[in-house]
Amino acid sequence: MPNPPRKSKRLLSHPIGYGLMLLAGVIIVGLITWPPQPPEASSAPVAATAPPAPAAVDNSAVILIYHHFGKDSVPSTNIRLAQFDDQLDYLAENDFHVWSLSQLVTAFQNQTPIPDKTVVFTVDDAWISVYQEAIPRFKARGWPMTVFVNTDAIDQGYRSSMTWEQMREVQGDGIEFVNHSRSHDPLIRRTDESDQAWRKRVREEVSGAQQRLQAELGAETNQTQLLSYPYGEFSEALANLVKEMGYVGIAQNSGAVNRHSDLRALMRFPMSEAFADMEAFKQKVNAVVLPVENIDPFDPIIRDNPPHLTLSFTEPPGRNIQCFNPQGDRLQQQWLDDTTLEIWDENPIPPPRSRYACTQPTQDGRWRWFSHSWVVPKAASSGLQDD
Repeated sequence: MPNPPRKSKRLLSHPIGYGLMLLAGVIIVGLITWPPQPPEASSAPVAATAPPAPAAVDNSAVILIYHHFGKDSVPSTNIRLAQFDDQLDYLAENDFHVWSLSQLVTAFQNQTPIPDKTVVFTVDDAWISVYQEAIPRFKARGWPMTVFVNTDAIDQGYRSSMTWEQMREVQGDGIEFVNHSRSHDPLIRRTDESDQAWRKRVREEVSGAQQRLQAELGAETNQTQLLSYPYGEFSEALANLVKEMGYVGIAQNSGAVNRHSDLRALMRFPMSEAFADMEAFKQKVNAVVLPVENIDPFDPIIRDNPPHLTLSFTEPPGRNIQCFNPQGDRLQQQWLDDTTLEIWDENPIPPPRSRYACTQPTQDGRWRWFSHSWVVPKAASSGLQDD
């Protein structure tokens, strides 16, 4: 790196010159760091070209996803217990409404209002730490929780998972167990599958898990028919099949939701050690919906890499939206008109999966938040079919 030019000793020694340099430095720093950014976007510069978006009128909700609790050996999917306790205390002290996912989805389906600051806790895979650490904390507070169960692991008696007996013990009072497929294998069509074979496999995975849940936990289990996609991976064909079967698809890409959200793939904010410091948590649970009316393409399966994504908004949102990849690099953006934004990455997306995330500050100090999942077909590693 070349050495910076030497500063003029005459300018530095003169009080007025020094003052001018200091003022210029303050202005430059201010321009670079305003407005504040969500933590996932903190490495990129900000170029706000419009006033902040107005506060949300149609109330939003935030769905969180956890896996392990207090299991330090898997930091990528674990939340430390001290972090978790701080998160629960923050919600209790700041008048948040904690709902189950079935309660939220029913409100969306019936188009009934939800209160501001509604948060849903979901947990994938029903690991034993859910029973040992998470559920007792929620029972003590009288809060609901939604646990997605891949039923083969329970039937095979893995010591790392909950048992049916433990689920029967704690279910009720808002603790609900719902569908995460039987095997937890990816449900996207494989390269060696015909369309007919793929549809049969998906129906067996989903219906088989539903039957086991109801056989062990009662016929009323998962009446809302919630399904969390294994690994958060789905295709448009899978999302449509899931809807055809009467299920609500739950994804793993970050963003707030409301009654206009697509019930084929509801967004959730992942929570783990790396993304769960308190400032990040506060920004996420206070997030509101970015009013995206249409996504093109909806299908996460990438055909051309890097993919271009076009977002159409219900109304002009202002042009201070910022979009990033998971590494925090700023995406390329082009406004096609006042309500249509095209975004893309300069570099190809590596397998197996990724996302584009967009945020926008509101006038009341919150963040509009949206993201779109991508799945990179790679037969050698995932066996996925380019549907």
